[in-house]
Amino acid sequence: MFDLAQTEYGKLDIVVNNAGIMDNMAAVGDVTDDMWKKVFAVNTDSVMYSTREAINAFLPQKSGTILNIASVGGTNGGRAGAAYTASKHAVVGLTKNTAYMYEPDGIRVNAIAPGGIKTNISESMKGVDEHGMQRQMVRMGLSPEPGSAEEIANAALFLVSDEASYVNGVVLPVDGGWTVY
Repeated sequence: MFDLAQTEYGKLDIVVNNAGIMDNMAAVGDVTDDMWKKVFAVNTDSVMYSTREAINAFLPQKSGTILNIASVGGTNGGRAGAAYTASKHAVVGLTKNTAYMYEPDGIRVNAIAPGGIKTNISESMKGVDEHGMQRQMVRMGLSPEPGSAEEIANAALFLVSDEASYVNGVVLPVDGGWTVY
C-alpha cells in the first residue's frame, strides 16, 4: 500500500487508519481469547503497523499527517464490550504518543472518535453477549440519531488539511453530543 502510493504519487503526505470491527459486547469476565485477539488485530495492531510505515515514510521528508479513526468507545467505558473498548483506548494512546514523539519531525497525528454512525460495523458482531448488551443499553438510550459517513469525512478533511496545522495529538469526538451525557 505504501509502496504503491509512493510510486503512483511520488511521496506520501497523509495516512488515514480507518479499520474497525465490533466485539460481541462481552464484559471482561466473559470475553474469549479469540474475540480479544481478533478485535485487537483489526482495531489496534493494524493501526500500529500502518503508523509505523507512515512514520518511516514521513521522517525523511520532515512532514506528514496521520489520522486514526478511534471511537467514543476509546474515550468512554460504557459504549461497547471490553475488547472493543480496550482496542480503541489503545488507538487513542497510540495517537497521543505518536503525536508527541514525532512533533519535532513535522509529523502530526490526530484521531476522530465517532459515536453511532450509519455504517455496516454492526455486521461484525456475532454471538452477542446478553449481560454485556444489557449493560450497554443503559447508555445506548442516550445516543442521538446516528450520524453519517459524510460527517466523519468532513471532520477528517479538516484534521488532515493545512487549516489544522496547529492541531496535534487531539481526539475529536464526532458523536452528535453523545459523550456529554
